[in-house]
Amino acid sequence: MDYDFSPHYAATGKLAFPRRTNAMPWAHRTPLPQSDFIGRWQALSGQSRVGRKGLAYVHIPFCANHCLSCGFYANRWHEQASRPYINRLIAEISAGADQPLTRSEPIHAVYLGGGTPSALAQDDLYRLIQALRRHLPLAPDAEITVEGRIQHFDDARIDACLAAGANRFSIEVQSFDTSVRQQLGRKSDRRTAIAFLESLAARDQAAVVCDLIFGLPGQDERVWQAYLDTVCALPLDGVDLYSLALLPSAPLAKAVQLRRRSIATPEQRLQHYLHGHARLARAGWAQLSNSHWARTTRERNLYNLLIKQGADCLAYGSGAGGHIAGLSYVAQPALAEYEAAIDRGDKPLAMMAFADEWQVLREAVIGAIECGRLDLATLPLDEAATLGDTLAPLLSQWQHSDLLQQAGSALHLTPTGRFWANNLHSALNQVITTLPGLQARAA
Repeated sequence: MDYDFSPHYAATGKLAFPRRTNAMPWAHRTPLPQSDFIGRWQALSGQSRVGRKGLAYVHIPFCANHCLSCGFYANRWHEQASRPYINRLIAEISAGADQPLTRSEPIHAVYLGGGTPSALAQDDLYRLIQALRRHLPLAPDAEITVEGRIQHFDDARIDACLAAGANRFSIEVQSFDTSVRQQLGRKSDRRTAIAFLESLAARDQAAVVCDLIFGLPGQDERVWQAYLDTVCALPLDGVDLYSLALLPSAPLAKAVQLRRRSIATPEQRLQHYLHGHARLARAGWAQLSNSHWARTTRERNLYNLLIKQGADCLAYGSGAGGHIAGLSYVAQPALAEYEAAIDRGDKPLAMMAFADEWQVLREAVIGAIECGRLDLATLPLDEAATLGDTLAPLLSQWQHSDLLQQAGSALHLTPTGRFWANNLHSALNQVITTLPGLQARAA
């Protein structure tokens, strides 16, 4: 069999590919007509999630200000919004609490994201987390993450989260440089950010994680190295290193397009990632995924790992997205429409789509590559045992380009390969699903 792998070969030189491939969560899915939403959801709610890991995502669609790099801003935060929104959110959570879809299998991780969950009033944070613990079948060791920003996240709110049962905080720091932070629209300076993380970690009651972004305006190699040194000096449990990814709706994207701001080149971003990878390795951090490292055993990064592996995800809140057994859905992103649906007692669905027969395979490839190691022989394919031989020309070329090392059917990504992980799993999934004679194994 002759198959042309050359479109997926890595280039020689500084960059293996012209750009990093963006993950498209709704790719290869067929939208359902709105008229089918209610019937499909009712049928799905009566089904059990037998043998599949479970997650829950809760969306808080408010922010105090629109950061320049963010393309997800939806609603400006004001204190009066907290209680009515949480009342409706709890109503949505409790409405499906007794259905087989919710009750049949444990929920291993809950993620409160946004938006800015930490801006909620302290009483509402407590009520929400308690409601999640009361209405969802959480595993005994379930990870409960509250995403937050330094602004508004005072002692009272932190205490409320801990008292309610949160055991992980993910803090959106993005930059430790005061000038860069101000350019992004962040209110607090470097000293405030460091003091906040030190104080939060000193409580020693939950895992504390922060994220950093490389490729930002004004962030040269010296500034990036200073970020990494700061992270290694802080008593954190985990850290994310993300490359700047600008959606067209982000104000910074428009400024770059108009040449009012400049961002790092792909070559510079690759070097930032490799320097981060090496710096954290020297400091003894364990790499849990391509973008996440843990300093202590308290940090597990469960939600982010399981979501990449295709675990079922129940979604709650305006704009929240979830997926169950190949069916994806998004709740009403327009706040007024979400509120009206909850007040009527309806599930506030805005979109639904179903995946094709290759989705389980795609998730297996993506989930394994996210962890840096893919064993081709374990993929859900009837012909998985011989897949390595079929892909040999492509894998050999990638190995020659320092993207991976191969040991039998196991592929181990190099640091450079982990930077290009999206390109690798995108190429593999495209090739595998179009190779003649291959057939996906039933889930």
